[in-house]
Amino acid sequence: MARGRPKTHVPPCRFCGKDFRRLEHLQRHERTHTQEKPFACRCGRSFSRQDLLSRHIRLSRCDSMVESPSRRDTSSNTPSSSFSTGQLNPGQSILHASTGLGNQGISAPVLPSPAAQLPDFVPPTFDRPQPLPTIDQYPVGLSGLHLGPDLLCDNFAFSFPDFIPSQFLDTDISLSHLLEQFPAQRQPEPQALWQPPTPAGQRGPLADDEVADYPGYLVAPQNQTQRRIPSMDDQLHKTGLEAQLDTAGCAWAVSAQAYKRIMEKVAEKKAALGDFSLPSRCALVRYLEGYFRGFHDHLPFLHVPTFRPEAIELELLLSLAAVGALQRFEHHKGHQLWIAARSLMDHNAHDRRRTLVGQLTRRSPPSVKSASRHSENSHEPDTPPEGRAGDLGATVQLQRTQALIVLMAMSAWSDEVLVQDSLAMSSQLAALVRGLGIQETDHCDRANLSWLEWVAHQQRRRTLLVAYILFNLHSIYFNVPPQILTSEVALCLPSCEAEWKAASSAAWERHCAVSNLQERSFTATLAKLFHGQDITTDGLIAPFSNYLLIHGLVQRIYFERQAGSPMRPPVLETIETALKCWQCSWEATWESTLDPYSPKGPLGFNATALLRLAYIRLNCHSGLCHELLSSDSARIASLIRDAPLDQLSRSPSLDRAILQCIHALSIPVRVGIPYVARTQTLHWSVQHSICHIECAFLLMRWMQTLSTAVAAGGIGCLRADEQKLLTMARYLVQETHLQEELEAGTNEAENITRLAATTARLWAEISSGIHVFDIVRRIGDALGAIADVLEDSL
Repeated sequence: MARGRPKTHVPPCRFCGKDFRRLEHLQRHERTHTQEKPFACRCGRSFSRQDLLSRHIRLSRCDSMVESPSRRDTSSNTPSSSFSTGQLNPGQSILHASTGLGNQGISAPVLPSPAAQLPDFVPPTFDRPQPLPTIDQYPVGLSGLHLGPDLLCDNFAFSFPDFIPSQFLDTDISLSHLLEQFPAQRQPEPQALWQPPTPAGQRGPLADDEVADYPGYLVAPQNQTQRRIPSMDDQLHKTGLEAQLDTAGCAWAVSAQAYKRIMEKVAEKKAALGDFSLPSRCALVRYLEGYFRGFHDHLPFLHVPTFRPEAIELELLLSLAAVGALQRFEHHKGHQLWIAARSLMDHNAHDRRRTLVGQLTRRSPPSVKSASRHSENSHEPDTPPEGRAGDLGATVQLQRTQALIVLMAMSAWSDEVLVQDSLAMSSQLAALVRGLGIQETDHCDRANLSWLEWVAHQQRRRTLLVAYILFNLHSIYFNVPPQILTSEVALCLPSCEAEWKAASSAAWERHCAVSNLQERSFTATLAKLFHGQDITTDGLIAPFSNYLLIHGLVQRIYFERQAGSPMRPPVLETIETALKCWQCSWEATWESTLDPYSPKGPLGFNATALLRLAYIRLNCHSGLCHELLSSDSARIASLIRDAPLDQLSRSPSLDRAILQCIHALSIPVRVGIPYVARTQTLHWSVQHSICHIECAFLLMRWMQTLSTAVAAGGIGCLRADEQKLLTMARYLVQETHLQEELEAGTNEAENITRLAATTARLWAEISSGIHVFDIVRRIGDALGAIADVLEDSL
């Protein structure tokens, strides 16, 4: 007799045809189509699964309604009252209590003023992660720095939390007094899930199909997997390549009919494309998946649930495929696609110029009569689509703007031969975004818009804001004025990511019902930061909004630095206050994290790179990033040797910038330098590489300054904070394979110089792997040249 359970035939799903091995799995799956919820609680709520009903009973007060033994057993596992009711423990910081509440349906925490005294530290629990280390957890001085085997594990080998407490990035108090205020704590054992209290006037716990759409509604253990974008790998139960290419619900799915339509578009543009041939259907799917998995989340201006490859302009499709090919390390094909998309953009611009010039040549000399006649005939058939007021023309113009954004980003970070083309495209992009109305307010009322209307409105807003971000990145990298100034941006801040990622009208309406995000003007919110006001008092800020606001702060620093004179103390204080207020908003956002591999998305992590750049450029004349990327090693050596050290003012303000540089290095050291070098192309944005070279250059100049001072006056001439910063840097190096490089010094001054060379070498090794964009390789070469110059000086 055959052993085990007898085999039974389970028919496929009658709605989507998916196969299952067990009947109960099929029945549970079909309820997702029928919305049937047969498991009811006595409180009136219904669920599609028995385990969801059990969880509802365990987490709510419904267990008191049923006095069965099984209910009493499950209620015994209920979290303590301080967790289930969301109340604060005595003395608990409101910053810590906001962990995990997210920005969905939860009232905004009242955050302390940046200049105020930090709250008393509370031993961390699961929803309040262990604080990351501060400088004062390390001994002062450079002599006698032998570290015990457990010191690093206890005080520095942190695990990436979901929320970063204020003391990690806080720079308002002296570094010498942090230890007394925030003693080291041990990480407790993980606790059970907890649910925040239901806000007044809102419904109870979410159903099973709603919980996954609300990040932060439930705080899960760190080893629990989270939802991800579906992959072609999820369709392996189907047979054949066709089933994989037709993956339902994926933005990169291309059916045979859709591919035929794209081929027809290519044939229509044969005059502009020349001998270009469209990649195969399988390759096109691979490239689009590469874009949405590797690049999209860093600049999320496309609406993934409604994206259809065959329905967009061909130049946008080819530009997305070009970046996706780079993400799949098919650089040769990526550059071919980039040239094709660029040719289409040039062809469109040429047609538009020819049409406009044709209109001018047909006009009579300027007069009142002819001007009136031109006004009456302003909608002639030969008016190009971009100039029409209809939805079709606006959609075409928006998609061509999106294509130019992608092409401009790819050429800026790619090979050097394309860099000049990126700068040339910036003026063209600026004209397009001004034509789309970036200088006009776009406040909208969600109650009066359908889901698709709201999506179109948000996609236009996000596209224009991403263009503003890209201009700022150009300014940071090339040290050129941004094409769009902050004062020109009259748009409101973007929506939260949960609303933006809603896959249906019903899901979007559920998000709108519980979301407390209000329409806010970008410039007005930025002005509040400069006035030292807490921008979270009116509700939390979305992660994309935080990312946008830090760009506004960096642009302000750029223009302050263009005056050429040292930063005036009042201006320095104003910007530092704004940075601290921004930090409070960043900390209150659920998606904010220092984990480069967090499933919450890269926007919160990317914003920290810009925060470090802001502190660096606020305290020193930088802008040498582009010059340091020169392939001329003699030029790099000249920049390092001739850099005037007297421009660095040894002050608490500079200490704060150095602290940010050291923390930037601590993350790769914690993860592992070789691991980061080989995997950062999948998770780290280009902004982090630019931040790395700025951090390395400032650290090098600062250590050279201290070395000169120590050679003249001994180690005692350094302030206590400076000694702590040196100790932190040495501490990091001792956790790497380069620790032996620090043991050859003969005096304190030489030890500091050797420490500068070793940290530069670590930065270089971080960028030594294989990368999507060529700029990361050039940054690694420049950092290696810096390390060579410093080592030669020894």
